[in-house]
Amino acid sequence: MERLKGKKQIEKLFVSGAVVNAFPLRLVFIQTRTTNKLGVSVGKKNFKSAVIRNRIKRQLRVACKNHLLILLKKLDNKYNFMVLYAGKETPKPTELDKHFKLMVELFKNKILENV
Repeated sequence: MERLKGKKQIEKLFVSGAVVNAFPLRLVFIQTRTTNKLGVSVGKKNFKSAVIRNRIKRQLRVACKNHLLILLKKLDNKYNFMVLYAGKETPKPTELDKHFKLMVELFKNKILENV
């Protein structure tokens, strides 16, 4: 899975993408024709330290590789994703993993309901 880069792609994602919420995570996604791309964001407002923000982003990327990639291999379509962390406290990796699993299930249900 490639990184989501470029102002135009990210703007298009937020303007016309669908949203799945599993607090403290939010997944914004849109179907594309090219490869699967992932962006991860943690707000500076809640986490002033870049070290903590980067740790949370790393944990989110690992959770994505563990759960989202497995689902995407089964699907024929390609998507652009942006995972946002909206919590105010530093998450434990197990909590983050649990919320990510729930978010992937909600994403799967939303995809299947649109097909």
